[in-house]
Amino acid sequence: MKKEKVLRDNSHRWLLLARFCLIVLILVWMYVIFRFSAQNGTNSHEASDHVVDLLQRIVYVMTGKDVSVILATGSYRMYIEFAVRKCAHMFIYFVLSINVMLLLFTYKRMPMLKRMFISLLVCFLYACTDEFHQRFSAGRGASFRDVLIDTSGAAFGLIAALIIFCVIFTIYTTHQQRKIAKYNASLQ
Repeated sequence: MKKEKVLRDNSHRWLLLARFCLIVLILVWMYVIFRFSAQNGTNSHEASDHVVDLLQRIVYVMTGKDVSVILATGSYRMYIEFAVRKCAHMFIYFVLSINVMLLLFTYKRMPMLKRMFISLLVCFLYACTDEFHQRFSAGRGASFRDVLIDTSGAAFGLIAALIIFCVIFTIYTTHQQRKIAKYNASLQ
């Protein structure tokens, strides 16, 4: 009886530690998003330019084709930079939603749909506040379209978190079934 209580207390401590770490991770990631939003328009544009240049180099290394000539002659660079910026929006909220879902997975009695709704709501509300914050950065503006892009990145993060959860749950249940089978075999 005493051993069961000790095990229960230890697992509860680990659960609290995991929740604390996940909350800290979420807050750190929100701070990262906040810092990106605080960049002025020039710095944000330069960061996007660096990514586009990196993509050009990758294309050159992989294909031997220099796409910088094509990008310089048309407005292609502007379209690629736009896509890079929107993918960055999606990615940061993809990560945020996975972190929020991981935290919500620590609450065993919470239904999965409720977890998904809370995670998406947290990401949507933070995207709204993020866009509002961007209004105060020089050369930047707020856009509800960006909120929707952020939220769609969060939705993809939910899907990824569910896949991760299913894989971990399958591994865990398989391990438990093997332990039970081994225990039953030892009784015979």
